[in-house]
Amino acid sequence: MSRLKNKTFTTLNTVTTAMLAAFAVVLSGVFHNLVADFATLFSPMHLPVFLAGILCGQWLGLICGFVTPILSFLSTGRPPFPNGIIPMVFELACYGFLSGLFRNLFVKNPKTKKLSSLFAVALAMIAGRAVNAVAGAVLLAVNNAPFFPSLVTKFLGNFTSTWAGIVLQLVLVPSLVFALQKSGVLARYLPPQEKSADISQSESEGQNGFPDATHQQNTDG
Repeated sequence: MSRLKNKTFTTLNTVTTAMLAAFAVVLSGVFHNLVADFATLFSPMHLPVFLAGILCGQWLGLICGFVTPILSFLSTGRPPFPNGIIPMVFELACYGFLSGLFRNLFVKNPKTKKLSSLFAVALAMIAGRAVNAVAGAVLLAVNNAPFFPSLVTKFLGNFTSTWAGIVLQLVLVPSLVFALQKSGVLARYLPPQEKSADISQSESEGQNGFPDATHQQNTDG
């Protein structure tokens, strides 16, 4: 547990997670107040949660996703209780956790490393929307609505009603991560092993113009 804490719950990661959660609440409020008709379509609360998972790891991503809808509800009354906030808490917690988990898995594979953020966000989106649909269908079933028809309707609706946000997040999150990597900021969030590997690869690419073969074999192992 102490090893996990040392790698994940650093001051930088914790502060970044808190700032992203606050930013998600503010961004959602801006959309609802200025362009309420487009708030659901663009899903502004999702973007900071994905970034929390990818930058700060799956556990802080999970925490960010879990607390963000609750903070939004306490400060603005949105999403509504219970049919809005309960599915969204599980959905965003899933986003934060899985985006961090999948990114860590994909970045270790040389074949998927460059697109690790894109793959992580895409898979987390599907899983999170599925979790939202299950939670929403359960709440409707409590009120005597048929479970499986509600499940299918909510799952499909979670994509059709937020398609613009899906496209925007699939573009913005990998682009922001790439920009942070190029600026050197991303290295501050990497675990020690990944940071060393990233620096070694950068040095090798700078000298030879392409990744060193020896380093590639070590990474594959």
